[in-house]
This record gives sequence, structure tokens and C-alpha cells, in this order.
Amino acid sequence: MAQFLQPKMAKGFALRFIQIIIVFPMAVLLSFYIPPYKSMEYELHFLLWLMVSAAVSVIVTRISPRLTVFSFFTIMGVFFYNSTFPNYTFGDIYSDYNAALVNMTSNPHKVSYFKPVKGTYFQEERVKNAMQPTHPKLRNFAVENSTRYFHDEYYRKYGKLTRYFSLFKHIRLNWKYVNDPINMDYYSPPVESMELLAGDCDDYAILMASSVMAIGGEARIVISESHMYTEVKVGKSKDIDEVSHVVRTLFPDEVNSGKIHFHETNDELWINFDYTARHPGGYFLEPELYSVIAFNK
Repeated sequence: MAQFLQPKMAKGFALRFIQIIIVFPMAVLLSFYIPPYKSMEYELHFLLWLMVSAAVSVIVTRISPRLTVFSFFTIMGVFFYNSTFPNYTFGDIYSDYNAALVNMTSNPHKVSYFKPVKGTYFQEERVKNAMQPTHPKLRNFAVENSTRYFHDEYYRKYGKLTRYFSLFKHIRLNWKYVNDPINMDYYSPPVESMELLAGDCDDYAILMASSVMAIGGEARIVISESHMYTEVKVGKSKDIDEVSHVVRTLFPDEVNSGKIHFHETNDELWINFDYTARHPGGYFLEPELYSVIAFNK
């Protein structure tokens, strides 16, 4: 014990400790700012940068221990500075690192055969008539709340998905469930719902779909036996791992170790924005589908 407390031994221990702890934030930063090569999976992409970071840490330490210490304080200084401004902070590193780890152990769940089993023509027409994606007030609501969460670093990396997921987060976090009048299935116009942020599942679905469409997204509304929810097009079938990674990155605590659920239609990938789940791609409340209401592009 006395030998360990000697200045030389303590200095060596501190240096090794710093050498180890800078590896992970360095790997997350590199994997965040440098996109995967072509179709490389995110898990492999992160592991490669983790190995690169470890090698760099060892080499730098051997060349100049002081440079390792300088690198440590530089990284800490950057994150301290970023914590004051909307840049890449410690919380973002945690989210990205957690998403990378979870992605390695939990795969997304895709329902590849997607076919409605019943028709509900009059209900579909009422939903279509209630939609207001081009209403100026609805457009303003959608634009404002599509930029409310997830700073620009994420937008530069993940693009329009960031905007859709910001809308999902705002509407779901603030929504209050209120039943329709007795013996009446009332469909609230989106400009009414956006002011109240309250209503039942069909009001929520119509507001969500209209909002996503108002910022250039493609949405559809799914009707099941006693439920209605929105699905948003997030890419092609081949993009499933990439989209799953984005969901886990932006909703790490909500997803935790759970699966991301998708529907696949004609090689198009759709993720549900249902209020019954805490994140995009939650479980399907009622797997049996009656109708899918598509809207003109």
C-alpha cells in the first residue's frame, strides 16, 4: 500500500486511468461525426472507432504522457463549454454510447407482411376530410415543434428523421387523453387539437399525420378494431438498422432494451407514432388491421 502511494506509482496509475477513460468519448465522437462507410452497420462502425481510439490513446501515451493529459483536459473543456450551449454534450455522448451498446444486443422487429383484413370506407373518408396538412396555423405548429428537440448536430447527421421524432416527442409528452361524447365518434380538426393537445386516439392520429405531412413527410393512418394511429415513412426496408439506431440514440431511456417495431409495405419502411408507446416504433396495440388510410403525396 505504501509503495502504491509513492508519487511515481500514483502518477502512473492516474495516467493509465486517463488513458482508458478518454477512449469511449473519443470513439463516440468519431462515430458521430464520421458516417459509416456505404452499408456498414452502425455496430461495426462504432466498434472500429472504439479500436482506433484505443490504439490512438496507447500511441499518444507512449509518445508523450503529457499529451494524453492535455487531450483529457481538452475533451473535458469542450464538453464543459458545450454544456452551456446547444452542442454535443455529456448527455449526448451517453445517449449515443447507450444506443450503440443496445443495438448490439437487440434487433428491430419488422412485420414484413402487411395487409389490412377489413374495409371501413366511411371512416376513411371522415379521416381524410379532417386532415389539414396545408393549413397555415398547422404548418406553423409543425415547424415550431419539429425543431423544439434534438439540436442541429443530430439534424446534420440524421436529417429529416430528427424533425419527425421531435414532433412525436412534443405531441406525445403534452397529450392528454379525453373521450368523445357518448354515442358519438368525434374527429377533432388538427387546428383545434394543436391548441388543446387533448382528445382520443383518432384526434391524436389525425394531428400527428397532418403535422408530419406539413413538414414534407409521408404519413398514413392505420385503423384497427378499436384503435387508430399514425405511421410515418422512414425509408426503404434496407434502412431498418439505421433507423433503429436513430430511435435508440434519440430515445435511449424510453427504448431501453426493447425492440423497435416497423411495418414493411412494398419495400417501404413505416414506423408507428402511436401515443400508447413512449418512443417511435413502440409495440402494436392491436396487431390485426382493418384499414390503412393513405394520403396523396
